[in-house]
Amino acid sequence: MDFLKQNILIIEDNLETLELMIGIFESEFSTVYSATDGYEAIEIFKTNKINVILCDLNIPKLNGLDTINKIKEINYSIPIIVISAYSDNDNLLKVSNSNIQGYFIKPLTSDKIEKLMEKIYNHQKNEFINKSIQLNPSTILDLQNSQVVVNNEIRKFTSKEIEFIKLLIQKKSSIVSYRTIEQMIWCDDKIMTSTSLRTLVKNIRKKLSCDIIENIPKIGYRLVIVN
Repeated sequence: MDFLKQNILIIEDNLETLELMIGIFESEFSTVYSATDGYEAIEIFKTNKINVILCDLNIPKLNGLDTINKIKEINYSIPIIVISAYSDNDNLLKVSNSNIQGYFIKPLTSDKIEKLMEKIYNHQKNEFINKSIQLNPSTILDLQNSQVVVNNEIRKFTSKEIEFIKLLIQKKSSIVSYRTIEQMIWCDDKIMTSTSLRTLVKNIRKKLSCDIIENIPKIGYRLVIVN
């Protein structure tokens, strides 16, 4: 994975942590920009070419969630990964609808950094990021806006739901193993249980109003139809 022609913005108010993160990513990216509060981050994003953003949630002046949402208003497809000390469900729920590409718990270990870079790479290489797929005469899957339109009714996907759909589309008709799903979708230090995965798929199927996701018992899932 080569990001040496790309620029990254790190949003972190703890100066010691920020210094460590800059040291980690300055060898991977062309330029590392940094901000210690939300308003500074937005200004840097507006005035510089930023390809990737790492953002803490607990930052001053403008919290991380509001900062993410404002940046997404400027550029919806910019990959943003949350780096947070909080692992509670409340914080995960708050960012789940903000189209982030990952949620990692501090501290950043070598394994987490590797997964983080894979997240960025897979997001950027997806050619279908701005694509709309007509599933049937009444259903359009809008990948850019993380939603499905059924009979002109908009149904929004959570970040985990849309990442799961994109992973299946990326693999086309191939089977995506449970292991791959856990590695690519469950990156928040929580174990993927069979119940949590079934619930995810059930919610997606309900929103799609058509069954294009096939379960291969004891192996994984695949997409039945991709136009």
